[in-house]
Amino acid sequence: MAVIVIQEFEATTDQYDQVNEKLGGEVPDGLIAHAGGESGGGKMKTVDIWESNEKWESFLNGRLMAAVVEVMGPPPEGAEPPPVEVLEARDVMTG
Repeated sequence: MAVIVIQEFEATTDQYDQVNEKLGGEVPDGLIAHAGGESGGGKMKTVDIWESNEKWESFLNGRLMAAVVEVMGPPPEGAEPPPVEVLEARDVMTG
C-alpha cells in the first residue's frame, strides 16, 4: 500500500540542497514523488509518496540518514527525531 510521508525539520535551504547533492540524482527504490520547500523559521517541509512504508523506512535508515549526518553532523545525545506523519494513500495520480 502506498504511503504519504510528511516531515518538517530544522534545516536551511543550503543544508537541504547539500543533503540532496549527497544523495545524488538516483531516485530511491520505491519513491513515487518528492517535494520539499521552506516552511519558515529555519525549517524545511517535505512531502513524499512511497510504494510502501517499508521502502520509506529503508531509505530513511540507510542513505538519507547517512547523508544528513554527513552534512549536519550526528544529532545531539538524547535528541528526539523530528516528527514524521505517515498516511495511507487513498489515491495516487501522476502527470
